[in-house]
Parts: sequence; structure tokens; C-alpha cells
Amino acid sequence: MNTMKRTNYKVNEIVFEKNIEQTIHMEISLPEYCGDISRVLHCFAFPNISSSSISQEKIQIEGNTLVRVLYMSEGELFSYEQSAAFSASIEHHCDQIGTIADLSTYVQYVNCRAASSRKLEVSGAFSVAAKLSACREASVVASIEQEDIQSQMDSLSACSASGNAAASVNVAQVMDIGSDKVPMKSIIRATAVPLLVETKQVSGKMLVKGELKLKTLYKSEDNAVEYFENTLPLSQILDIEGMDENSTVDIKLHLASLEVAMKPSALGNMSLLDIQASVAMQACAYDCIDFPVLKDAYSTEYECECSFKEVCVDKIITTLSKNYLHTFTLEQLADLTTVVDVWCEQRSVKATAQDNQLIISGTLAAYVLYEDGSGALSLKESESQYQFSEPIGEVSNVKCEPVMTVTGCDYRILENGLEIRADMHARAVVFECMNEKVIDDITLGEETPNNAHSLFIYYAAQGERLWDIARKFKTTVSSIMQENDLSEDSIVSNKALLIWG
Repeated sequence: MNTMKRTNYKVNEIVFEKNIEQTIHMEISLPEYCGDISRVLHCFAFPNISSSSISQEKIQIEGNTLVRVLYMSEGELFSYEQSAAFSASIEHHCDQIGTIADLSTYVQYVNCRAASSRKLEVSGAFSVAAKLSACREASVVASIEQEDIQSQMDSLSACSASGNAAASVNVAQVMDIGSDKVPMKSIIRATAVPLLVETKQVSGKMLVKGELKLKTLYKSEDNAVEYFENTLPLSQILDIEGMDENSTVDIKLHLASLEVAMKPSALGNMSLLDIQASVAMQACAYDCIDFPVLKDAYSTEYECECSFKEVCVDKIITTLSKNYLHTFTLEQLADLTTVVDVWCEQRSVKATAQDNQLIISGTLAAYVLYEDGSGALSLKESESQYQFSEPIGEVSNVKCEPVMTVTGCDYRILENGLEIRADMHARAVVFECMNEKVIDDITLGEETPNNAHSLFIYYAAQGERLWDIARKFKTTVSSIMQENDLSEDSIVSNKALLIWG
């Protein structure tokens, strides 16, 4: 009678993945303080998810889409923003709610036309991407205890999600642009980038510290375009049930909302910025366990039948948090004399493995607001492809979803165009996806076969494993090694072996 022991392990699975399209349609009537439209420079859309809930049947998402229009009015630059709420419902009908819910948005296109000197019509579309991941438990044969059973053991490492948490951090502050600067007339563009600074974790809790880098482009009272940059601290304690000090935690920060408005100072001039922002934090903790598996087995006395299955597990090979610099040149900027503003936005990013390297590649959208020789403002939009690599060793199959953030942008005017330098930061947990064939069950025949032993001469080929030979003749590896004075578990060169079977 055999005693077969099984071991349990956890597997991460994507149980649902879907993209749905949301339309953008706005009719904008300009307020009195905005000038008449003479030329539209560009239109931007920024969809952000503010809240979400998951039930047994659907994912309910609420958010806002901010539309920003840059336009000219009699040679003067104006900017106007308007937002609209959106709601999306995605049916999933999954039996098991995922321990990780990953929701994101990306703009497909946005168009803007001036219906009159005071009205704008905006149309476009963006996608809401939803992905649910679940952690399920499975089991395999770990060992079998019986004298006549020969077993080939191995060990696998499986990383699974042990807990996750999400929270929003609200930031509210009034900032003075400084007494040395001309007061503001209007805000052209305000952006904010949340960055992770440090984390501290104990059992079940994690302290997350970050910063919100803000940049406000505004028009002063003398119609000059100026910048104001500042950084605000972020801090939040996340409750992550199942996490401990040894867990690997993947943290994602994204801007949920941003409102920057001018405010008068005590002197009555517009020199204060009222900043209201919300940053969403999402954390997922992973724990890894090593567990034994039975790769192969046979009996030296009985008929033995093994059923196999493929085990797919994830193993964390590294975590990435690194700064990169991407430099590229924009050409054919006709009559460029003065650069007013340059900024970059992340369009797409992916990670692949090649030649022992993790390759992170993606697309940046670059925008240049500039003045030509006649003093007219123009806006140039272009795309640039980037690629960075990091050594990860010999890995067959990689799973990685990097988060790439543009943290800053600078430029240099060249004879043939404009050189743009984008500061970027990549964060990622890199997994190796391992597929191993292991024993799922063992069945032994009830009748004992003829125990009469015979001596065989077997001509073994170079590279042949002693395990395979022993299995064929229902003997043991140790007996073959002892009978033939062998010290290796495979055949070094073609050789005739004496085998008792």
C-alpha cells in the first residue's frame, strides 16, 4: 500500500479582461472673460476614474473627462477647460471575484472645431480597460512513500497575490507664485505627476510616501507666458490584509483629479494658486513559497501508471524602479524663434524579454508650443518611440506590466530642429512564468509481476540519462551506477552497460 502526499500551491489567473469605448461630446460656450476664437491650436482630453465597485456580475466605474482647448484670439493665447462626468458598466459574470482589479483609460482620439467665435464643439472617444485577476488553489503530488517506488523530485517557487488595497489621497493647498513675479491673468495649462518616494511595511500595514510634482503654465498681466513649479507631499497608510515584512508589494499611483485656479492675494492681485488634487493609490502584495513536486516515478516491482499535468506558476525575478532619459529631435519646425512650452505624455508601454534582457518599449507624444518669426503661436504634435533594457538573466517567459511616468521635460534648440529630453521613471514587478510537467496521480497494479531477475547488456548512447535507463528495466539508478562503476547520472560517452532487471 502506498502513501501518496500532495501539496497545495496558489496560481494567479486573469479571469476577465475587456475594453469598452466611451464617447466624448461637448458643446462649449466661452465665458465673457475669454477672448473670441480666431484659431484653435489643439484640443486635449483627460479621462480619469474617480471610483469603482465590483459585484458578482459587473464592474461599475465613475469618472470625469477633462477637455482642454488651446486657442488664439487676435494674437493672444487662451486656454479653456470643461469637464463632464462619465459612467461605465462592464458585465463580467465571473464566479470568482478577482483579488486584483486593474482599471485604466486611454484616449483614442479627440477633435475640436469652432462653431462660432464663442462656441466650440468637441468630439472624441476613449477606452476603459478592465482586468480582473484571481488567485486559486491547486495541488500536485509531492511525494510517495513505498520501497519499490523510484521517484524523481524537484522544487518549484510560486508567487501569488496575498492581499491588495486601494485608497485616495486628497491634496489641497494655496501657493503664492512669489512677489518677484508679475500677477497672473489666466492659466493656460496645469499638470501634476504623482511619484512614489518610499514605503515602509509591517504585518498588514504599509506606509506610502510620495510627492505630487505640479507645473502651471500661466499668462501674466503683461501677456508673458510664465511657469510655476512646486511639489506637494503625499502620505497614506494602506491596510493590506495578508501582507507581511517579506512580501513584495507592487504600488501604482495615478492622478484621479486636478483643479488649479487663480486666487487673489491680500493685495488684491492674482498671485495665488488654489490647488485641489486627488491621487489614487493601488497596492498588491505578493508572497512566494517553494513547494516539492514529483516529476516522474515508477515501480521496480509493480506495473505503474502516472498521470501528468502542466503546472503554471509565476516567480518574481526582480523589481524595477529606475530613472531613464529619452532624447529625440523634432525637425521641420518652420520659422521657430521662441519656444513657449514643451511637454510629453505617455502613450503606450510594454515589456518583453530578449537575449537575457528585459526590453521596455513604448511611445511618447511630444508637444511644442512655439512662436514663429511673425510672432504667431503654433503647436506641433509628434510621436517618438523609446526603448530601454535591463539585464534579467536567462529567463524563458516573462510577465511584466511596467508603469512608465514622464517626470520632466527639457529642450535645446538646434540648427536642424528641437532636441527634447524626457525624464522618465519605470516601475515594475518582473515575473518569470514557469510551465512544468509534474505527476498529478499514480496508479499501481494490484498483482505482483514475476520477480525473476535477468542480466541485460544495454548499449547506452552519450547523453542518455540513467533515470530513463533504470525506468526501462525496472531497476534503480544506484544499482546501475554500482554495477558499471559510474559516477555521473548521465552517460558521458557511448558505453555498454550491465543491468540486472
